[in-house]
Amino acid sequence: MQNDDWSRADAIALGVLERNGGVARIDAFLAAGLTRHQVAAIFRRGVLDRPRNAWFVDPALPWQAKHAIRVGGILACLSAAASYGLPVPPEAWRRIHVLVPHNAPRRRHNRDKRRYVAPDEDLEVELHWSPDDGMLPGWRTSLVETLVAMSACVPLDWWIAAIDAARHRPRDRPALLDAQAFRRLRALVPGRLVEHLGLVDALSGSCIETLLRLGLIRRGIGPFVLQFSPTANEFVDFLLPGKLIVEVDGEAFHDPQQDALRDARFRGLGYRVLRFTYSDVVDRLDQVLDQIQAALAALAAE
Repeated sequence: MQNDDWSRADAIALGVLERNGGVARIDAFLAAGLTRHQVAAIFRRGVLDRPRNAWFVDPALPWQAKHAIRVGGILACLSAAASYGLPVPPEAWRRIHVLVPHNAPRRRHNRDKRRYVAPDEDLEVELHWSPDDGMLPGWRTSLVETLVAMSACVPLDWWIAAIDAARHRPRDRPALLDAQAFRRLRALVPGRLVEHLGLVDALSGSCIETLLRLGLIRRGIGPFVLQFSPTANEFVDFLLPGKLIVEVDGEAFHDPQQDALRDARFRGLGYRVLRFTYSDVVDRLDQVLDQIQAALAALAAE
C-alpha cells in the first residue's frame, strides 16, 4: 500500500475506535471496509494496540484500561475514578477494579492474555459484576456508575471527596459532574447514603480539603469558611474563628519559600496561619484536628 492508502486506512481504524468508545472488536473494523490483513498491519505499525485476541484499542489508553479489557471487562469503581482524575485512597492503586459481564465464565489474567484464571486467582484484580451479557461498551464505566460503585468500596469521607472533585468547577472548564448528573447519582445510590450527599461541597478544591472539612464538621470545630480571600488576589483553604487560617498542601509541588512569604504576608494582616501536608491530613487527621483545636483555644484565651 502507498502512504496515502495507509493514511486512509489509519483514519478508518481510528474512526472505528472513536465510534466505539476507544475499544472495538475486529468485526467493527471489517464492517468499516478494512480487511484482516490491513487491521493486522495497522496494529504492527502501532496505530492500534491489541490487549486481547480480536480486540483493539487506542494505544494512548491507560495501561489499567488495557489490563481490564484483557481480563474481559472495563475499568470500574476506584480504577475508573482515577482515570477521570478523581481522588482515591492511596491503597486503591494496589488493584485494578474491573466490571465484567455476569455471564463471563472464563477470564484471562490481567498480564497474560493467554492464561485463564478463576475469579479470585488474579490477586491484582477486583471484580465487579454487571447484570448485562456480553462485552461491555467503551473502556470504563460512566462517571455516575463509577461514583455509585465507589460508595461500596471506600470510606464515606473518600467517597464525598471524589464527588466534591467531580462537582468542583475549575476556572478553565466545566465540572465533570453537572447538576443533572448529580441528580442521577442521588437517584441511584443506596438510600442510606442519600442524606450524606448533603455533605458535598463543590468549593473543595482537593481531596485533602474535603477530608479536613469533614473532620472539622465531625469534631464540631467552626464555624469555618472555605476558599476565603484575605487579600484581593489570594485565597486560603480555610478561615476559622480568631482569624485562624488553615492551609493544606496537596501532593503537587509547593515552593516552601513562596509559602513562607505568603504566610508572613497574612500574619502581617493579623492572621495566624497553620499549614499541613497531604500526609498529615490523610495519615494523621486526628492529630491535625487536635492542633487546630489547640490553636483556637490559644487564640480565644488571648
